[in-house]
Amino acid sequence: MNRNDIYDSITDKITAKLESGVIPWRLSWQRNIPCNFVTKKHYNGINFLSLIAEDYSSPYYLTYLQCNERGGKILEGSKGSLIVFWKMHNFTPKSETDAGAKVPILRYSYAFNLSQTTLYTDNTDEIKLLECEEVIRNIFPTPVIKHNINRCYYSIQEDYISIPIITDFDNPAEYYSSLYHELIHWTAAASRLKRDLSPASKIEEELIAEIGSAYLCGLSGINTPVLENQSAYINGWLNQSRSDNNIFIKASLQARKAVDYLLSGLNEPNLT
Repeated sequence: MNRNDIYDSITDKITAKLESGVIPWRLSWQRNIPCNFVTKKHYNGINFLSLIAEDYSSPYYLTYLQCNERGGKILEGSKGSLIVFWKMHNFTPKSETDAGAKVPILRYSYAFNLSQTTLYTDNTDEIKLLECEEVIRNIFPTPVIKHNINRCYYSIQEDYISIPIITDFDNPAEYYSSLYHELIHWTAAASRLKRDLSPASKIEEELIAEIGSAYLCGLSGINTPVLENQSAYINGWLNQSRSDNNIFIKASLQARKAVDYLLSGLNEPNLT
């Protein structure tokens, strides 16, 4: 399976969910986001996008080898979920003066949900959650957050986030979900990650903010509210994917960079 086949497989999975009216990254996070059972590290980027489209009772995944090493077995008939990783490849020098090079090569494997194995129990260790205020307090540089009375937005020209006060929301989860969304936009500034914020890139930037904020919500254990005009957003993403088949892959990669940027001050060992 080459890179295009890998990307197509994940894109097809996301597209199928969207066509059924489900935004896979806007799910209940009562059971937390996908996490490796052995390392306890959360899956991020492309793997996060791939695994959240699955419908399993456990947030934990592990490879066939990891399962065997712990004395477990994969249940008969179980099908693994595609995950990817980069492996450094040493290229042999072509001449004595050529030092050679290390180049990252995309590789893939399959992970099985813990509920697909004989190791599954309902008493697995709880995954550590991040406090929302802890995330915000440790962002560097400190974002300027202003409170208004009617809407959420990030001002590109003046580089600040505007959001109603927390008591104006139905519950704190909606406030932090909205703030996380705007913080992902905030990372796009030229002084930070330098993403394209022009009107032509609006659909992709919104997708980046959607995936990035959903990941942060998962780390914090809060639910994402129903998206206003959800059908319009779904149609927009589906239409965009027809002209750019890799939009979900590219957005997930950019969302990972944004999340990593926001969490860099936390020094959390269990984030990937």
